[in-house]
Amino acid sequence: NQHLLTLPVKLYTIPLEVSMRKIITQILSICLLFCLSSCSQKVNKNDVIEVFDALDRTLEADSGILNGTLITETENRNIIDLDVQFIQNGNLRVAANMDLTSGKNTIENYIEFYIVDGKTYLKNMDTTSQSVLENIGLSPNSKISVYNIFLDYSDDQLVSLFESSSRKGNVIQLKLNNKQLSTLLDSMGTLSISKGEITVTLNDEYIENIKLDIQGYFAYDTISSDLNIQLDCDILNINALKNIALPADLDSY
Repeated sequence: NQHLLTLPVKLYTIPLEVSMRKIITQILSICLLFCLSSCSQKVNKNDVIEVFDALDRTLEADSGILNGTLITETENRNIIDLDVQFIQNGNLRVAANMDLTSGKNTIENYIEFYIVDGKTYLKNMDTTSQSVLENIGLSPNSKISVYNIFLDYSDDQLVSLFESSSRKGNVIQLKLNNKQLSTLLDSMGTLSISKGEITVTLNDEYIENIKLDIQGYFAYDTISSDLNIQLDCDILNINALKNIALPADLDSY
C-alpha cells in the first residue's frame, strides 16, 4: 500500500521537473535574446571613428566629383540636384551646377559656378558675372575651406552623438542621438529632432556615398514648421579627376 501511495507522487514529479527545466530554458533564452538585441543597438566606437576619419580625408581630397540630391520639406518641398567637380592640388578649379525644384516648378541650371585661373564665374539663370578668387577669401593655391564642426571633438564626444550603430561590410549606419543633435544644430531658434540617421559607404578609407535623413520640428520667432531633410550624395573619382568641364563662353560672363 505504501508503494502504491508514493507511485503517483513519483510519476507526477517527473513531468514537473521536465516542465520546470523547459520554463527555465525559455527564460534564459529570452534573457539572452534581449542581451543580444541590446548589444546590437549600442554604438561601435571603432565604426564611428572610422566614419569621421574618412570624412576628414574626403574633405581634404585633391580632386573628385560630387553628385547629390538634397530634399528639404517645410511648407514646400524643395529639391536641389547638385553636380560638383573639383581639383584642388595647387591650381584650384571648380565646376558646380545646381538644378532647383520648388513645389511644382523646376529650373534646370539654376546656378552655375566656376573657379578657374584665379577667377570666379557665376551664372544665375540668365544673369552672369565674374570676379577674382580673392574676393571670396581663396587663392589659386588654396583648397576649398569646408569647416568641419566635429574637428575638435574627442573620440568619446563623437560617440556620444549617436545612440546606436550597425555595419554590413563597408556600409555603416549610425542613428543619431536626437537630444545631442538638437543641441548641436539649435542656433537659429528651437529645433527638435525626432529622427536622425546617417548611412555611409566607405571605399579605400574615403566616403563613397553618404545618406542623411533628419525629421523634426523647427520654430523661429513667429515661424514654425515640420522639418524633413534628406541627402543622398555620391563622391566619385576621389584623387583621380584630371580635368573639369567648363563652358566655352566663360569670357563673356
